[in-house]
Amino acid sequence: MAGTHEFVVPDEARARELARALAGYGFALVTAWPSDGDGWRVTALDEGPYPVDAVGHRQIEAVARAAAAIARQHDGYGGGGTRCDVSQLRVLRRPDAPIVATNPGARPPVPSVTVVAPPPPAPLPLAPDDAEDRPIDLSGLDDIPWAELEHAHGSAEDVPELLRTLADPFGNDWDEVLDELFGDDLLHQGDCYSATAPALPFLTRMIVSGALPARQRLDLYVWLLIASARWADGLLADADAALVQGRRPEPAGWTEAVHHTVGEQLPALLDRWETEPPGVRFVLACLAGSYPRYGRRIGDRVQAMAREFDGTRPGAYLLLAGALVDGRDDRALAIAADIVAWEDSLDPGWLDAAGLTAAVKAGHVLAEGALRALNAE
Repeated sequence: MAGTHEFVVPDEARARELARALAGYGFALVTAWPSDGDGWRVTALDEGPYPVDAVGHRQIEAVARAAAAIARQHDGYGGGGTRCDVSQLRVLRRPDAPIVATNPGARPPVPSVTVVAPPPPAPLPLAPDDAEDRPIDLSGLDDIPWAELEHAHGSAEDVPELLRTLADPFGNDWDEVLDELFGDDLLHQGDCYSATAPALPFLTRMIVSGALPARQRLDLYVWLLIASARWADGLLADADAALVQGRRPEPAGWTEAVHHTVGEQLPALLDRWETEPPGVRFVLACLAGSYPRYGRRIGDRVQAMAREFDGTRPGAYLLLAGALVDGRDDRALAIAADIVAWEDSLDPGWLDAAGLTAAVKAGHVLAEGALRALNAE
């Protein structure tokens, strides 16, 4: 495996300085071009090779973080990158760039990485289930000016009909409609839109109605957790640039409203703890950990569930949720670090992000990783 590491700097002079510094660090080819926006984009070609496994991914990400530290010394911040097979390197070479720095035959120092074996999975049953045949209250749905709001594909005027379709527990296209509404429209590729927050309270209405079976309620809880996590995701994505620019990290568009809206729904959802099966309680515990202000009311039950699943993958996330609910943020960050050591889909760089609280960083590990435990039976 190989790839690139990209950075943004304010001007041409600093682009030249950073290119030389990255080449000196060991990158064989570093190029820079004027950015489509402000500043210049500097790209370091990382020839590797790295093994195509969890160790290799951790190694190239560690090299990326080391390169980012160099970039910050030149008022630069991370701008993404690529990962590819070594055979694709020729496509990534751009020797015609306005700025080129080379160090043939060199490679950056490769850190030693140990990937810890994950704890075993554990089943999270969706029984017993208490769904009943009753109507779902969607009053007020048509009072929202959906045509004036937007989702990923333009006007949100189709949202009410999609929500009404979801409210029919006997419909045959539940999965398709849910994926269209959130995966394609309201949370497309993790982005939020003006229509995202107004739609979320109707998910809570569906959940608390008691009309949906556990599998469908679980789907809605999961989307609420995904939606709530976009706020921290945006803060982490902006942390590097904020540090260089001397400001606080800023959330991505609409994510703050979405995060706040999910929090407003949480009290009504927490009231369902005793009636929900373990699979749903697991996601509800993760939501509680994301909002300690509300979640502490079920702190003792989250802790009891963590003990029940001790030594398992879900148990690790429940332990993290319990620490966050109790306000033990430093403990939560330590638990999050333990999880990141074996959950190779999570970025260790989240734990080192500047300008963010331990609760935000640990909470992001909880929200992003817990769903993998849910599906790892």
